Amino acid sequence: MRLRGVLALLLSAGWTAALAVAGCSSDGADAADAAAGGGDASDDGARTDGSPGLPDGATTREGGCTAVRGPCDLVVQDCPNDDDDRAQECVVARASSGELTTQCVPVQPSQLLPMGRGCCPGNANPCLPGLSCVGDPCVDGGPTTARCTPACCEGDHGACGQSDPEGIGGQCDLSLFVESSEVHRVCSYRERCKPFGVEPCKPGQVCLVEDKVGTAGCIGSNGVQNRQPCEFGNDCADGLICVGSAGARFCRMTCLTPNSNPPFDASAATGEPGRGGCPAGEACRGPGFQNLPDWLQLCELPDGG
Repeated sequence: MRLRGVLALLLSAGWTAALAVAGCSSDGADAADAAAGGGDASDDGARTDGSPGLPDGATTREGGCTAVRGPCDLVVQDCPNDDDDRAQECVVARASSGELTTQCVPVQPSQLLPMGRGCCPGNANPCLPGLSCVGDPCVDGGPTTARCTPACCEGDHGACGQSDPEGIGGQCDLSLFVESSEVHRVCSYRERCKPFGVEPCKPGQVCLVEDKVGTAGCIGSNGVQNRQPCEFGNDCADGLICVGSAGARFCRMTCLTPNSNPPFDASAATGEPGRGGCPAGEACRGPGFQNLPDWLQLCELPDGG
């Protein structure tokens, strides 16, 4: 299953591409089957008693907004108890026809982690009912790289609650995909950073500037290097950004605009490539961004490339 962000970063001076944020877990059709416990979808109905479940920590609930729909609602979590009076949750499943749908499945005793808690994706969901462990797989001996998140509707950030225990407010700004098919939106809980290594992210993450005031957050990086093809914003290694037109995007190094006034101590950016400066043969004079700070630029070759 693949994550794609909905954060659009627009470049001026002829660049027209949007920059999407993405992070990968397991690709392919099996991801949906794992989420549903491996079985085909049945005709289990949604609860009709008017008391849908709400994941702990969420303050709002909207439904009917997910790309994949079926007998139950992934956001509202409106599954009734089963015939044995066991609690159920609504998950993505694969119908016998091969299409993605939703299905009510029994909650497992191992589902204990609260909303926003770090987790490790796997065949068994470690998160409380109504939540999914979304993010990159954990590496043995390394930190947890995913978070327990609910499905959410675009713009309904209140449904995301906060990360546990950091208290980072969640944002409903990522989309889950199976192959090329969107499934539903999920929340991100990004730790804050400052670019150019001033306040770096954890190893394996990239610090992405998100808006005109310079807000920046950490997200897992796929490590693509300078001027190599990319598709999503976090394909690139830290200090780089994925820009270009659809089908022709490349990782480009960002730099600190000369004589600018960033909201951090500019002396902390060393001026080395990726730390405010540019690689040999490139200069910090590229086009700026329409919806990012003026102090952020692209490194350019002498011919403007």
